[in-house]
Amino acid sequence: MRCVSSVASWCNPYNSDDSVSSAFSVLWDFYLNVTHHSTIANEIGAELHLAAYEALAYVLAVLSTASSTQFLDFVEAKQTDQAHKFSLDILVTTFLDNINHLLTEGTLTRSRRAVLMTWKWLCMDSLLSISSCYSDNESQMKRLEPLFSDSTLRCIFLDIIESLENTGENSVLSILRCVRSVLRLLHLNEGNTIFSSLGISYEMMMQLAKSSWILHLNCNKRRVAPIAALLSAVLHPAIFCNLEMHQTNEKGPGPLKWFVENLLNEGSKSPRTIRLAALHLSGLWLMYPKTLRFYMEELKLLSLYGSVAFDEDFEAELSENHEARFEVSMLAQSPDREFTEVFINTELYARVSVAVLFHQLWKQIKEHSILETEEALECGKLFLLELLDSAVNSKDLSKELYKKYSSVHRRKVRVWQMICVLSHYVEDDIVGEVTSSIHICLYRNNLPAVRQYLETFAILLYLKFPTLAEEQLIPIFHDKGMRQQALSSYVFIAANVILHSRQSVQIYHLNQLLPPILPFLTSHHHSLRGFTQLLVHSVLSRLWPTLHPETSEDAVFERRCFQELKDYLAENSDCVRLRVSIEGFLDVFDPNASGTPPGIFSARPEVSDFECVPVSVMERVIEFLNDVREDLRQAIANDTVTIKNEDLAVGEHHKSDESVSEMVKTGQEVLDFQKKITPHRGDSEQALNLNTRGHSGVGDEYISRIISEMEEDDQVFDLALEARLHAAETIKQSRQELIVVASLVERIPNLAGLTRTCEVFRAAGLVVADKSVLQDKQFRLISVTAEKWLPVTEVPVDSVKAYLERKRGDGYSVIGLEQTANSMPLDRFGFPDRTVLVLGREKEGIPVDIIHILDACVEIPQLGVVRSLNVHVSGAIAVWEYTRQQRNQR
Repeated sequence: MRCVSSVASWCNPYNSDDSVSSAFSVLWDFYLNVTHHSTIANEIGAELHLAAYEALAYVLAVLSTASSTQFLDFVEAKQTDQAHKFSLDILVTTFLDNINHLLTEGTLTRSRRAVLMTWKWLCMDSLLSISSCYSDNESQMKRLEPLFSDSTLRCIFLDIIESLENTGENSVLSILRCVRSVLRLLHLNEGNTIFSSLGISYEMMMQLAKSSWILHLNCNKRRVAPIAALLSAVLHPAIFCNLEMHQTNEKGPGPLKWFVENLLNEGSKSPRTIRLAALHLSGLWLMYPKTLRFYMEELKLLSLYGSVAFDEDFEAELSENHEARFEVSMLAQSPDREFTEVFINTELYARVSVAVLFHQLWKQIKEHSILETEEALECGKLFLLELLDSAVNSKDLSKELYKKYSSVHRRKVRVWQMICVLSHYVEDDIVGEVTSSIHICLYRNNLPAVRQYLETFAILLYLKFPTLAEEQLIPIFHDKGMRQQALSSYVFIAANVILHSRQSVQIYHLNQLLPPILPFLTSHHHSLRGFTQLLVHSVLSRLWPTLHPETSEDAVFERRCFQELKDYLAENSDCVRLRVSIEGFLDVFDPNASGTPPGIFSARPEVSDFECVPVSVMERVIEFLNDVREDLRQAIANDTVTIKNEDLAVGEHHKSDESVSEMVKTGQEVLDFQKKITPHRGDSEQALNLNTRGHSGVGDEYISRIISEMEEDDQVFDLALEARLHAAETIKQSRQELIVVASLVERIPNLAGLTRTCEVFRAAGLVVADKSVLQDKQFRLISVTAEKWLPVTEVPVDSVKAYLERKRGDGYSVIGLEQTANSMPLDRFGFPDRTVLVLGREKEGIPVDIIHILDACVEIPQLGVVRSLNVHVSGAIAVWEYTRQQRNQR
């Protein structure tokens, strides 16, 4: 029967003659015989029925692909009760009764029952999918009666719920597809009624959610197809629109709310789970915006989500596995699929999906293209205020002291990126609360990567509410106690408000905001002064020609002053150098794009790999000023050396003159040491006679003694130097060809411990991000001078990839100590002789972009509960394993 089924399936798309119809008729008769045959209550009869159901799974798979007209004609021809309204009810109920009887009578062993369960749900999936062909075929619209009654569908639904928890992995896809088909059919039977319960109670849905969750946890591997099927089955659009399923009551969260909470919590360990959940949920939330208000915490979790784990097989599974592609296509799709697919295999996908959701929702609100406009707008406001509250009051997000590229730094960037997307939702009723929060955050210390998003949000706010600009910014400029970092941000905000305002208010903004900015041109704070010069020049160069000259004497004087200022800023060499170093970064800002997902999650060349963050203007200014300071320090140092050398030369000259004068005054002759040291052949005797006449104090005996002492000192020094060089050469030759790259490690105790470890095992060198850490007091206490006997190289984080590529070119193998999908246990890995060992960041590990260039990854087998080792301890274990292998080879 499997062979006949395969042939019929192959012929069906190409032939429609009687031979194909007869083949389908044979298959249909086989289905009727199997489902209507009574079960024999012995092991042989049970095995025969099991074999028949196995064949039936292939038969039904072919019958479900036949045209709906052809199949339904078979059904009606064989159906004895012509008055029965539902064409497939009796067929399905008979099938279920017989196969369930075979499962429960106890004739089959447990393993054989598991096999029968697999065929049961494959058959049921095929039967339910027949209705899909029927409902999608327009030629069948004349058949107004549904194929299944509601009672039959609910009976199937209850059977599914009872079987979910005990289903094997082979049946996961088929049973979840049955859930999806039942919910779709119930929805169709009720005529697509919005917010219908489909006859499925709250308790039934809760049982479905919990049983499905247990099924998901029982799966050993997180494959794309089962995860997508789980999402499309439990979070079905026909049920998702029912608000009761999301609301929290005295019993706890609703079934769907409970399921989403658990799914996202578990998703923190599974990148593909969180990505597929973000895809499906963002599509559902866009379809039913009313449900958004129940998921503020989940939206925040997705917005701040970031995982260093890299899913190497995700894209491969989508491209090579048909079932995975099909199940993903059944999910609710992203409203901007072309944009989000760029990030599908990155950690940004979850928050990009949320950003696209709210951006598309705002576009629909603006166009009044959805019925729930007010509810959607309120949900956007609620989420914005939730994120702002976290930014102001959260323990992590409100920190002012944090390291660059740390987890706090990343979370701050993520929350403000999302707040910028939500800037469109600010209305008159919340603008006061919003501006209060933004001013609190602007006053705090933040790294430029974070601060630029605060500035962008404030600019968008003042462009939308222009009357607030002068009302709030001018008092800040007059506040003499304002922090310099905050003033730099406010100057940037004011300049961009002037430049990008509507023409009707632009001149007013210029007249009101430019005068209080001008005093900062003389600030003692170098970065604020340079930043203000840059922004004032930008404003004057663009808007100066538009100002209409006045004829009054005061106006002429003011105009001359501004003209001189403009000319100075335009032509001064230092100001020109500063503008050239910025390379047009000021012109990049576009208020229309800066609050959109493409504008924030950009792929521009100047955007770094760190959270899609572009280099800010302030960072460029600070970098320029640091370069200038370094050049100045170098010039001063060179001048100091020159002056010191000149002073020494002059001092020696005066000292020599004084010595000669003193010897002349005491009647002593000045010896000509040059002549004595390099005597001419003919003058040697004369020199000897000269030196033997009455020079007992400063004669040959004294000079010979001095020279002898100098020669002895030289010999001692030469011996010490030779011994030192020999020792250094011995150490160098005995070093192992292992380089440990710790540029990603930030904590000083870990770096100091790694230094001791590398020195103890004679590593060829240690690489750190900043060598100034060697001077740190805490580092020295822990390292106990190990850094003096170990080559330490400085490689900043941004240059690690280039360094690793260079070392690979030198013949080294680049090995990462990280848990990945393809990492090998440390005890089973053979280290090459020339190895570069790369260590990751504390807690976060090795970034994805560096994992891509590694030759291999190794992981330390762990047996405990915590399953986490300190990076110094992990590095020490790996270095010892390398050393052990090298010792065994000798």
